[in-house]
Amino acid sequence: MNSIKTLKHIATLALAIIVLANCSSEDTLTNDWIKSNTTESNLTLGTLDASNFVWLGASMTAGYQDGGFFKEGQENAYPTIVARQLQQVPTENPVPYNYPNIVTVMGTGRTAIDLNAALAFLTTGQGSLGDALVPSVGDGVKQNTNSPIYNFSVPGMRAIDMGVAGYGQANPYFGAFMSGPTATVLGDAVARNPSFFSLWPGGNDLLGYALGGGSVDGYDPTNTGALTDPATFTAAINASLAALTANGAHGIILNIAPWTILPYFQAATQLSGGVNLLPAGSIDAPTAAFLNSVAAYGAYNAALDQVVLAGAITAEEAAIRKITFTADVANAPVITDESLTDLTAMGIASWRQASPGVASLGIPADIFPLTAIFTIGVPQEDGSIPGVSVPLSDQYTLTAAEQGNILYHAAQYNAAITAAVNNNDNLHLVDIHPIMADLFGLSPQIAAAIGMGNAGVQAADGVLGTMSGGISLVPLSLTQAELYNSVFSTDFVHPNPRGQALLANEIIKVLNAEYNATIPVVDPLAFEPIYAPF
Repeated sequence: MNSIKTLKHIATLALAIIVLANCSSEDTLTNDWIKSNTTESNLTLGTLDASNFVWLGASMTAGYQDGGFFKEGQENAYPTIVARQLQQVPTENPVPYNYPNIVTVMGTGRTAIDLNAALAFLTTGQGSLGDALVPSVGDGVKQNTNSPIYNFSVPGMRAIDMGVAGYGQANPYFGAFMSGPTATVLGDAVARNPSFFSLWPGGNDLLGYALGGGSVDGYDPTNTGALTDPATFTAAINASLAALTANGAHGIILNIAPWTILPYFQAATQLSGGVNLLPAGSIDAPTAAFLNSVAAYGAYNAALDQVVLAGAITAEEAAIRKITFTADVANAPVITDESLTDLTAMGIASWRQASPGVASLGIPADIFPLTAIFTIGVPQEDGSIPGVSVPLSDQYTLTAAEQGNILYHAAQYNAAITAAVNNNDNLHLVDIHPIMADLFGLSPQIAAAIGMGNAGVQAADGVLGTMSGGISLVPLSLTQAELYNSVFSTDFVHPNPRGQALLANEIIKVLNAEYNATIPVVDPLAFEPIYAPF
């Protein structure tokens, strides 16, 4: 099994070249806007009342990035960017804006990539990129020092959390700026008496489940790793919008992208042999022979033949479940799939090898969270090798069924958002599907299959990257040549300042179109993509 030990190095090298941007796409409208809207004389807010503009959302709206929450991220969150652009428009009173300044250094949070270590590995070949995977550090959450606050976004907050009294007791990010011990995020935002608001709900109602590999079953509002029931989500959204619009405020709502396209869920499969994350050479002939013997998976395969004869499963399902390793070629890891027929009463587990899917039939491949590439094929302290001698834990795999569950809930959440907009003339939708479809290089077929609307399907050109100023911006690349073209931060989930600028422009375009305004958009290339204060 010694050949397995090289897997970590090989897998982490694959991570280093996640996204290669050798692509072209149509330029965005950014440059045209910048050229035609740079003088004060032609800038106007139109009918937009931004005198009390309030922002609500979760980590992406708050500026969380690079695995933590820190000042530079907050300063370059899309609400802050839009606020600066609003403040460029001549008005009697400047548009006010403050974010809650609750940390002074990078706070504790998601594991991210130490770019210095990563680039040293890429340039010298010394060490392993796995050594660059580190938890964010800092002295944690501190009390707010900015007042009044206009950005009420809270990392980790779900739509169903906005109206929970005392939420700050459970979430220290809100606890740092809540008005009192029984305060709600929604109540504190409404108390600002907004003239206009932006709401981006639902991300964490999906993301906790996805990041955890779909390992939490059922609806449990006390578990952030569980999906939110669509009816509960709809009720929470409608209650929030009713409170925010009670005094006649207008607002915009951002919809939800299918988060399974995020780099966090693509890193392990991109350029790693697809689902064949056990590369050629990692399984030698003696190892393959043992794994296929009755002392290992051979017994499991034989048991499946018996339950077929008993009529418990079909021969087709048995073929899907059977596990076979081949020497000196790439092999797919063994995973647990709860969507398989439950045979535990017969003493048979729900195991199979990961599948590449069938794109032509719309059957998705199994995908893996970022953490999986540092687990698959890596010997553990007990001597087991996940994905080889033992199945990969559920937390490290998003099966086709689990992805389908995510897509179903995303569609239900987006339907609730769309219905809310359609039922209130004061509300307008910011559709992020087109920019996401273009950025990730989705084909129209894939965009449609994962639930993107008509605009997203139309924007899907199958070419990775979105053009800005003649530069193709890509989701995330850790290659030296493409690092500064990335729009997601080093935690693989949250946009970096350049990605935040793209979101800001999408919002500004809607404000301009709906309120006859001429707010200038920003040049994404003017934003540094990397801070990563490790």
